[in-house]
Amino acid sequence: MKYLKFLRTYVCLLLGFAAFTACTSDEEEALIPEGKGYVKLSLNADAGFQTKAVNESDYTKLDNYTVQIWQDGKIVPGCEWKYSEMPAFTELQNGTYTLSAFIGDSTKATYIDDLCFLGSESFVLKNDSAQVSVDCKPNSARINVVFGEEMEKYFSSYEVKITTVAQSKTGTPFTWDKDTTGPVYFKVNKNETVNFVVKLTKTDGTKVEDKTYSYSLSPGNAKKITLTPNVTSGSFELTIKIDGTAIDHIVDIEVPSDWV
Repeated sequence: MKYLKFLRTYVCLLLGFAAFTACTSDEEEALIPEGKGYVKLSLNADAGFQTKAVNESDYTKLDNYTVQIWQDGKIVPGCEWKYSEMPAFTELQNGTYTLSAFIGDSTKATYIDDLCFLGSESFVLKNDSAQVSVDCKPNSARINVVFGEEMEKYFSSYEVKITTVAQSKTGTPFTWDKDTTGPVYFKVNKNETVNFVVKLTKTDGTKVEDKTYSYSLSPGNAKKITLTPNVTSGSFELTIKIDGTAIDHIVDIEVPSDWV
């Protein structure tokens, strides 16, 4: 009989925390072993980017996620599963825990053919039960740099150096040159300052003074930079558009009259 009452108690758990509260009586609460509690876990995934690229929708498939329960900086023994294999509820000792869920490699500074989504949520058990849900979101911002077709006409070399906190730990900025195919995803913190340095070398071998632009980016943000030569009346300007906002970068280049 006690075993049947035990099962009835956790049918209530599966119906959700609100339903559990309604179903639980003083007698049923007494069935929770002393010094322990029960937790029901769930997660949600949201691509979050402003437009789509690289099969971002694949990362909303929950069964691909790894789910872990942590305590004191370590994974609780027996508490790591694929989402599809996760138990309906888990018995734990009383204490403070962290639910973690992820897909992909969170240690990378940049992502080209893959992405990383992750999330975490803390919870406490004290001779009771809890329903814990974690939202998984990308840990990166999507950046795309586009060079105008006529860049090679005026420059022998042109590139944008991109530096994030994660990228700086590798020892070198990310170099986006004419052979780079975008978009590229950069690991960032919330409201992180990302630096873009435009580096140009004219066709005569003279280097143009570097120009630095800084923008605040958070995971899930997107930024597009377009560099286009603009020649009018014998003068030259390099127009840099940041998400559609034009910034004229003056470059001292002698423009032959037959180019105008």
